[in-house]
Amino acid sequence: MKSKCRVGATVLVLGMMLSGLAAAQATPAVVATPAANTSDVQVPIYKSRVLTTRTAVKRISVGNPEIADILITSPTQLYLLGRSLGSTNVLLWDSGNRLIDSLDLEVVHDLGGLKSKLHQVLPNESIEVFSAQGALVLRGQVSSAAVMDSALRLAQSYSEPAPGTAAEQGAMAQASPAAQRPLQLINLLSVGGSQQVMLEVKVAEMQRNLFKNLNVRFNALDFGSSGRWSGGGFNNGAGLGFDEDGLVNPTTLFGDGTGIFGQFLSDNFLFNVVLEAAKDNGSAKVLAEPTLTTLTGQQAEFISGGEFPVPITEDDGITIEFKEFGVGVKFLPVVLDSGRINLNLNVSVSELSNANSLVLDTGLESILGNGVSQVIPSLTKRSAQSTVELGNGQTIAIAGLISQNTRDFVSRFPGLGDVPVLGQLFRSQQFIHGETELVILVTPHLAQPVDAKTVRLPTEHFVEPSDAEFYLLGKTKGRGVDRAVPVSLGISEGRFGHDLK
Repeated sequence: MKSKCRVGATVLVLGMMLSGLAAAQATPAVVATPAANTSDVQVPIYKSRVLTTRTAVKRISVGNPEIADILITSPTQLYLLGRSLGSTNVLLWDSGNRLIDSLDLEVVHDLGGLKSKLHQVLPNESIEVFSAQGALVLRGQVSSAAVMDSALRLAQSYSEPAPGTAAEQGAMAQASPAAQRPLQLINLLSVGGSQQVMLEVKVAEMQRNLFKNLNVRFNALDFGSSGRWSGGGFNNGAGLGFDEDGLVNPTTLFGDGTGIFGQFLSDNFLFNVVLEAAKDNGSAKVLAEPTLTTLTGQQAEFISGGEFPVPITEDDGITIEFKEFGVGVKFLPVVLDSGRINLNLNVSVSELSNANSLVLDTGLESILGNGVSQVIPSLTKRSAQSTVELGNGQTIAIAGLISQNTRDFVSRFPGLGDVPVLGQLFRSQQFIHGETELVILVTPHLAQPVDAKTVRLPTEHFVEPSDAEFYLLGKTKGRGVDRAVPVSLGISEGRFGHDLK
């Protein structure tokens, strides 16, 4: 009896176990272990990595298969291959269908290789490299813009997709469209040192000229009587010595120069002669020193001068256009490093001149009945455009000119002008010689802001005179310090100039 009960209990237990197993096979349950591990894993793109798990892995799940390929090489080892930049997650299950790990997988750029190359090429620069959702990030401070450009070019080669044939690239595009997304390079680098450039320009010109002139003017008239011939001769004798009323006026023989006049007059004969001789020496100096400041990579422009009007006749009237003249400077600086500056320069100096002026008839009538004319002056211009590279505080001449010109002019009467001694009465001659020396110097400085109290203004030491100083003492300047100077600027020594220390 007891044996039958034991057999029945055993059968009942076995039946219950079989029914439970059948129910488990019909609806499998997923049980996550409470000690599931979560970790971050980074894999360089197009490179592989082996990951060891803490327990045996039976099954894996990848959130985005286009980011990485994962294979189970052994129960406790996983093989990871980065396919495209980005991030995804990986879930790991054991043989009991329990979640044993959750991995945050990120496929990044080859940061190790890029860091090694940056240190090898730019050993003295402090550059940090990061990868963020497919973008390559560079951060730090470099010594110059040229170093920044080199670092960006090197990083660009690592941010571009791996080269391959057209078939391989097409297959990759079909298999992984995310791999063909445009890659980004985020530049957070900054250039150390000063980024403001102050440019000093000096334009110095010296002109010298020599003018020599020898001219003989005469006329000889034989009035004679009614029964004889009347005749005479002249050499450049404008008006032949007579004025508009027919009276003798020898001053009409004079030209623009200086000379000596002689005259012989009788009842029937008139002889006038003027000997003109001149020697002129002249010199002119032009000196301009403009100074201006701007940021690196930004163009600065400076002009000191004026504008003159030029009338333009049109169908509906006259319009006025203005032409600039004076001292002008345009420059574009680029700070290469802490001591080198690249400059793109355009320097010009122009001034009004009446040498080649033009008288323009405007076609209008004035209230006096005469036509209105406009004198348009010409411009004498010296300019230079160049690109140079200098150190901080160094000076270079970007333009220089040494010009000499000589001109001779002889006018003589054929035959008579070649006779010795007396031939001088029948000839005129001129000699003109000119010299010009021009040099343009530029000096760049890396500028830093200064304290307002160290600035000296040109108007600091000018004080308006009081009534007693002006009327009684005849002074045009007063004593003391000009009260119009702002208190914040303070007072510095010196009488003239604008100084920055």
